Amino acid sequence: MSLAELVPLITLVSPRRVVVVGASSTRPDATGNQVLRNLRGGGFTGRIDVLSRGDGTIEGIVPLADVSEAADVDLAVVTLRAGAVLPALRDLAAVGVKTGLVMSVGFTSDEIQAISDFSRSSGMHIHGPNCMGLINVHDRTMLWADEGILADLPAGNVAIVSQSGSGAIFVARSTSGVGFSHIVSTGNEAVLTTADYVRYLAEDSRTGVIALILESVYDSEGLARAVDAARKAGKPVVALKVGASDSGRAATLAHTGAMLSNRTVIDAYMEQIGVPLLSDYDELAAAIDLLARVDARAVGAGRTAIVTLSGGQAALAADLAEQVGATLARFSQETQRRLEEVLPDMHAINPLDAWGSADADDDTFRRTLQIVSEDEGVDVVLGVIDAQSSLSSIELEYEDDIVDAFTHLNTETEIPVLFASSSSMTVHPARVPTTPTDIPVLRGLRNALTAVRAASLVAGSGAGLPARPSSVPGTSIVGEIRDSLARTSGVLDRDTMRRVFDAYGINAVGSRSFGDVDEAVRWCERNGYPVVAKIDSPDITHRSDVGGVALDLQDEGQLRDAWKSILESAHRHRPDAVVRGIEVQRQILSGIEAFVGFVSDPDIGVAVGIGVGGVLVELLGDVEYAIAPFSADTARQLLDRTRLARLLSGFRNLHPVVDVEPLLDVLVKLSWLAEDMKDLLAEGDLNPVIIDPIGGTTFVVDALLVARARN
Repeated sequence: MSLAELVPLITLVSPRRVVVVGASSTRPDATGNQVLRNLRGGGFTGRIDVLSRGDGTIEGIVPLADVSEAADVDLAVVTLRAGAVLPALRDLAAVGVKTGLVMSVGFTSDEIQAISDFSRSSGMHIHGPNCMGLINVHDRTMLWADEGILADLPAGNVAIVSQSGSGAIFVARSTSGVGFSHIVSTGNEAVLTTADYVRYLAEDSRTGVIALILESVYDSEGLARAVDAARKAGKPVVALKVGASDSGRAATLAHTGAMLSNRTVIDAYMEQIGVPLLSDYDELAAAIDLLARVDARAVGAGRTAIVTLSGGQAALAADLAEQVGATLARFSQETQRRLEEVLPDMHAINPLDAWGSADADDDTFRRTLQIVSEDEGVDVVLGVIDAQSSLSSIELEYEDDIVDAFTHLNTETEIPVLFASSSSMTVHPARVPTTPTDIPVLRGLRNALTAVRAASLVAGSGAGLPARPSSVPGTSIVGEIRDSLARTSGVLDRDTMRRVFDAYGINAVGSRSFGDVDEAVRWCERNGYPVVAKIDSPDITHRSDVGGVALDLQDEGQLRDAWKSILESAHRHRPDAVVRGIEVQRQILSGIEAFVGFVSDPDIGVAVGIGVGGVLVELLGDVEYAIAPFSADTARQLLDRTRLARLLSGFRNLHPVVDVEPLLDVLVKLSWLAEDMKDLLAEGDLNPVIIDPIGGTTFVVDALLVARARN
């Protein structure tokens, strides 16, 4: 980020003169008044002014006589009612104020858009609206709406950027023994977004860890660039996504729409840019506790050795590790041999009950820890202890020797040593780390395992777009397709869809739609039987659900009977549906059924998925996904995570091992199609894609592409 780009955010984060607009001489509980008291009580050393039409002093400050006296302020904090905000911003901009922080609430979407438009036309940089503000902890600048909230945060290296003010408060208060550089509540992000602050924090020397709490992603490309800048600066970024945006629910006509939700798109997007996505506030707080004290690079692959004092805890740890996808280290044969010498009556497996041997004592425990830490397959040693705030002094003393053993190990080994409290309750003050070298204590075993996994993922590649393959169309043809789709909404007709697939080299089985049965019979006589007949209606997307599909039609008589039956069934189930006719398709006699599809989120991107196909696609839910476009390597990784991959690998000798390259080719091409048309196509699926079990050749038997609704 250039110096010119940094200046507005520096002004927001570290202003030297602040004017508060909206404080009251008669209502001490007004938001503006609380901001004034926060600034003073927090130790702000700059100048504080008030702009108000009321009489008398406000919080002991004589208001400015006119807005012109605010010409050289760094930052205007606006706390007026929603309808008065834009006029106030115009007045401030007119006298040269370049930066505004809008805490006001109650805006309509049109009013938020008006603030955004005003920012572009005036050059004023605006934070909010509908936010709690921001806190620069090191400089004691409390630009915060509620008096006394987070006023006593210790200074440190963690920054929280949250669209939810309450979320920032909860997470900050849920950490144990860490300090903060900034707390930023971004609100509606009409102008400045989470991406802007991540980019700023990537350059901030006092920030080492960045935690995000997101409700929506307003600038996906900007956030990807900002995270990349943070990564290059050695600063891990972790995130919690709460809620689901309407954009992800806009279209659910395809099978894909039912399975690839907005959360799916977010998950795939975060994986692509290298940001671990946590599930709740506790997990995010645990990740902060870990990353604030341990360099994520030291965690490596996250292969964790868990050492407990209880067989029950060890079993629970194994269960939880599997549930959250944590990686348990596999002890080498040499490590097992050494452990079994120290613990002769035990089987040395991970997680390890190091107190389960009849011969165990404090010295045995120390030797056990040392042996585990020396295994080259161990990246992290995680000790499970009781550390909850409800413990009595006697109960704490019971584990003091154990804590001392881990503390000694921490001074002897270079790999991270961590504690997981057996409970997710607040950590007892006696167990809260107080120095940089103290062992992090993470609240709850599940949270601890999730935090270690997040740390192992945080240095993900975040690679840019793959090279465009020569097998997909170039700019000219893409432009022609876009021009045709720009005039379309809803389900694409079969001819349009075929042209799109042909352009991208996706092999769809030959078919035609007919309005007359005699014409269909003549086509079949030329092209041969058996055929499949399907209802052709833009209003009927899942055709088998209404009896709209007939298979294995061997001759003219069966085709005519099926024609009549399909029309009658469709009319009975959907009398309101527009019927274009009957689609007749050459039947592929046998093969393995796969599913590929996509859902587009206009703010984030397109998630493309693959899995087992056919009529059971939604019931099985076998889908893995990534953000489009992607390479053949990514396509293979997706396939390898599915049940479909097991089936294609010759599962139980049901068929020979299948060549998956043609299927991966379809998946890659669909990812480029979806990316090229992401603003025009909302969703789509190819189901089933029939795979020849002998040669792997693929045929798209049925497909659905849904154009985005036009305004």
